[in-house]
Amino acid sequence: MEICLYQQDIGFYSSGKTRTGTQGDFLTPVSTGPVLGQLLSLQITELAQSLRNPTSLHLAEQGADQGHLALDILSSLAQSAPHLLSSLHLHLIEPSPVLAQQQKHSLQPFLSKITIHWHPDLASLPSLSHPTYFYSCELLDSFPVRMIRFFTGQWHERFVTRISDRWVWIDQPASPELLTEIHRWSIPPIEGFTAEIRLPISPWLTLLSEKIEQGAVLTLDYGLPAADLYHPSRSAGTLVALRKHTSASDPLSCPGEQDLTAHLNFSQLVEDGLKLGFQSYGPHPFMTALTRQAAPLLHDSQPLPEKWTRNFQHLVHPNFFGQTHLALLQTKNLPASFRPSMFST
Repeated sequence: MEICLYQQDIGFYSSGKTRTGTQGDFLTPVSTGPVLGQLLSLQITELAQSLRNPTSLHLAEQGADQGHLALDILSSLAQSAPHLLSSLHLHLIEPSPVLAQQQKHSLQPFLSKITIHWHPDLASLPSLSHPTYFYSCELLDSFPVRMIRFFTGQWHERFVTRISDRWVWIDQPASPELLTEIHRWSIPPIEGFTAEIRLPISPWLTLLSEKIEQGAVLTLDYGLPAADLYHPSRSAGTLVALRKHTSASDPLSCPGEQDLTAHLNFSQLVEDGLKLGFQSYGPHPFMTALTRQAAPLLHDSQPLPEKWTRNFQHLVHPNFFGQTHLALLQTKNLPASFRPSMFST
């Protein structure tokens, strides 16, 4: 999965081809318009206000694709909170040189207005002593998974091998490492039950906690709490291949030419974050979280443009992103007065 998605120049994400939007392979909450960025700018403003508008505020995004979400956030802040621009430092974590160049092109209007840094990976991001707002949208679902399957009375791990010029599955007894995770999440030992375990989440969050001394981490993605993700009714797992807005039948075919993705275990983020000193808000579905964040705009006496309303409805409608996508905010060392509107009751 890691090779198919990230291998330099030929991986699905590192090739530089357009992957999102109507001309790509799938839609994302970002590709439907600028409203998501506008709503995140409101949350950033809330964070800054709780910190009494610090002289230096870091924004960091991993998995920025072509940089459209960062552009939408900065454009919104320039209009609604221009006083913040002078304090901002933007960090984009991008391993692909091709995508980094596309991001620079997208962010051209702000290259002379704020400091923008590019980093090839999270490890190269410097430790940030000033307040930091780290955000990602549909990043973690593309972290590689390990496939498990229960049959003949024991757990197996699914590997990939090549037979007669075809990639096929081959199963081996699960390792102690995977058995520990299976026990941790109470994955049911039902004959034929298949699921995914995403081990890279824990070291990623640990590294992120080392980089951020104070701030917030916002994760926007599709997924479920562990009890729902590994429910007996979901016996086929969630791994799917996407190409040209269609689910492909074989995730092993056309390596590098189709997206490979699986649902995120949000319980893993919450539990690991708690051990690292993060306080969690959510996860809540978009239809709840984004509607709460948009409340000041929705209650304004001025009518919202029809284009804005359509974009917002795409984000929160249960037939689009409203129920499939969840928002989770994890904070660290913030004032007790910080109350994120996105998760208010």
